[in-house]
Order: sequence, then C-alpha cells, then structure tokens
Amino acid sequence: MRYSWSYFRRLVLLLCLMLVNGCSKPPISYQTKHAKTPASAVVYQDSMSIHDIEVSMLDNIKANGFNSNPSINNGMGGLFVNWRYGTRPLQTNVNGTGEPDATSMHPRHDPLTDMRYLHNLWSYKRQNSSDTRYDNEIARYTPIVKAEFAHSRNERGWLFDEFMAVYNLSNDAFYKNAAYSLAKSYANAFDPKVGSIYKKHSSHPNGSYRVDNVLEAGCALVQASVLFNKPEWMQKGTSTINFIYAHAYVVPYHTFASQMDNVVLSDGSVNPDQTFFSGTTKNYTVSGRKIQMGAVAQIAISLLDAYKVTRDQDFLHKATDLLDSYALPTNSLGMWDTREGGYYFSAKFEGPSPADPGRITVNKVHKEAGRQIIMLQAFHIANNLTGGKYKETEEQMRTLAVNKVYYAPGHGVLYDVNADWSLRKLPNGTYGDMVTTEAMGAELESLFSLSE
Repeated sequence: MRYSWSYFRRLVLLLCLMLVNGCSKPPISYQTKHAKTPASAVVYQDSMSIHDIEVSMLDNIKANGFNSNPSINNGMGGLFVNWRYGTRPLQTNVNGTGEPDATSMHPRHDPLTDMRYLHNLWSYKRQNSSDTRYDNEIARYTPIVKAEFAHSRNERGWLFDEFMAVYNLSNDAFYKNAAYSLAKSYANAFDPKVGSIYKKHSSHPNGSYRVDNVLEAGCALVQASVLFNKPEWMQKGTSTINFIYAHAYVVPYHTFASQMDNVVLSDGSVNPDQTFFSGTTKNYTVSGRKIQMGAVAQIAISLLDAYKVTRDQDFLHKATDLLDSYALPTNSLGMWDTREGGYYFSAKFEGPSPADPGRITVNKVHKEAGRQIIMLQAFHIANNLTGGKYKETEEQMRTLAVNKVYYAPGHGVLYDVNADWSLRKLPNGTYGDMVTTEAMGAELESLFSLSE
C-alpha cells in the first residue's frame, strides 16, 4: 500500500500532538477548598543551599504573607499567621480544625512575626548588600513594627535580643530605644521583696510566672545595665536569674519546666517550695510541668547574649549546662529522635514541683517543626563560644534545618508534624500543610545566624 506525503505529514503532526498532550499533563489542582495530601506523599528537599532556602521563604512571605485587613495596625496591615501555599484563592489563617478563620472574625495577627520578619529582611540585606530585592519589604514593614512596638512593654524577654540585633543591622535608633523601653518595664515589674518578676491572678493569688519569659527578662536587664549604663538594673537582673534557678531549676535533669505557681506564702514571703503551674491562661489549659524546645532555646540564647555583653562566666556556664541536656550524641533526656531526627514535641515531669519532679516522660507522637530549630541558633552561638564543644549537634541541626524543617512543597516551614515528619491530619479531613510565619521566622533567624 502506498501513502502520499500529505498522509505522512498528517501522521507526524498527530503523533507530535499526542506527545505534547502527554507531556503537559495538568498539575494537581489547588482550586478545591479541601485539597487532601496523603502523608506519605510529603517530599522534603535535600539539595538546596541555605541561601536558596532563605530566598525561597522570603519570596513566599513577600508574595503571600501580607494581610491588608484594615483592622490590623490601623490599616497598615501585617503578616498572616499561616497559609496553604498554592491554593486559589489563597487559604490563610487556617485554624486547628483545618478551616480558614471566618471572615467575620477579627483577624488573628501576631506582631512578633512582623518583628522577626523584619529582622530576617535586615539579616539578608547585611549578608547580601548588593541585592535590593527586599528593600521594598523593609520599607513596608518598618512603620508596621514601629507602630506595634513603640514604648514596648512586652513580657517576652527575648524581644530585647531582637531589638538590639535589628539596631545593630539597621543603625536605626528606634530599635535601641525599644530595647531600653523593654528593659525599663522589666525593672519596674521587679518586686524587691521577692527578688524577681511574677504575676498575681484572681485564680492564682499566690503568684505565678512563665520560666522562660522571666529568666529572659533577667538576662535583658543584665545586658541593658551594661549597654545603657544603668548599674541598678544589674542587681535586678542578676537577682531575677538567681531566683529562677533557686526555685524553678530541676536539678536532677539540668533543665526547667515551663511555668511555676505559688510564688509566695500567705504572709507574702517567698515560698521555698514552688509548684508546677496548672490551670488556664487565655482560655488555654496550661500544664507547667512541660518542656518545649522553643522555650529552652530562647533561654539558652538569652544567657549566651548576657555572657557576650558581660563576659561573666556564670552565664556561659548556665547556658552550656542547660544545652548539655539536649546535646548529641548524649541526648540525656531522650528528647532527640535518634531514628527520624529532630526533637520530640515535649517532655513532662510527673511530680508536683522542681524539688520533687518525679520521672520525665517524652511525647513522641509529634514535633514542632519551626520552634525547635531555634536550637540550631543556640548551639551555633554556644559552639563558637566554647571552641567547638557542640560541633556535632550544630551539624545535625543544620542538616535537619535543610532536609526536614524546610518544607519544600510549601516554600516554608510547618508548625506541627508527625514524629516521622509527615503531615498531620486535621479534624476536617485535610492535612496540616500550612506554612506559618512564626515557624518560618524561627528557621530564617537560625539560618542567618550561621553566617554571623
């Protein structure tokens, strides 16, 4: 049988069209509100450089993170809490059920994420001075952060370190003044009869405190005493730190629980046997017996920063004593997952108080992805200050940051994952694939710290 040239041309054209259609198979749709991703389908990226990851996350936040809701910061806006990358329309501020918050609600917003984002933008600028791609973001978020933290009185002591870091990067005196304002608020909150900072509530009339917040506030006062020539703050800061170690430090385990109760006795004197907190805070049930890695990391960094400013060996000793309980390969508390890598979500003391902590049990079901990576920053600083004592731990944390904590499909970091780093299933049947600004901020700060 003979065929004409026109037949062959039509046949070739048909084959080409079939090949093109086969190769251009449409990607998975993100249009549906409840796109379901099987946990087994999670693929983490292990070939990107740290710089590539930094750019990937910053680009994601720049493109998707800004919430222009007019009720936020008097119309200036700020960052979303989280979003599902690639959804159209973009699903933002997804809550624990797996659903985006109702549009009629006052939008959730965390000013701390704005501050961390601006810090990371300045870190990128310092380390890539000729790159102007994020200059507009710095210009956008600078007035937002200044509005949020003018005359700051936030109880989180680690913010002092944030303000001073951004001041040193930007040379903008606002951040130095914000750090001073923060330290002044801690000095005013100091109770000389007790020798520390604490709170009283109607449900906890004998006083309570979050260990990390108060210890970091003490470290802020110590640093501010030197940086701002306020010698009277040194005594208050040192007293606060010593108070926490005397009453909240769990000696057998060389660490802290999260929150303490019964600070004073009925006559107002200091209670020598304070107990772990149990109750509610802002409608959340709180167990003060727990340890979580984000809090441990922030405490260690505050102690290390106090050492860098004062060169008082006691602060370095306290920081390394704390970090030793979580360092590798010893892993004395069993918080590190030796099979899948990373720290488990939390540990809990079974006893009632630091004086009687009982045994410690580790929650091995899931992990905080972002907050635990602050430990990379803590170990990096400590490693530099100790001549390489934590080299192995820092290297493992660096690998974790690149290979597991960074979630390549979402160009960011998740809040919470299963112990094997797969996605957690949410009550509405979707998976927890939302990247969060808090987690990305923590990852970025840790990665940028490696070049400092």
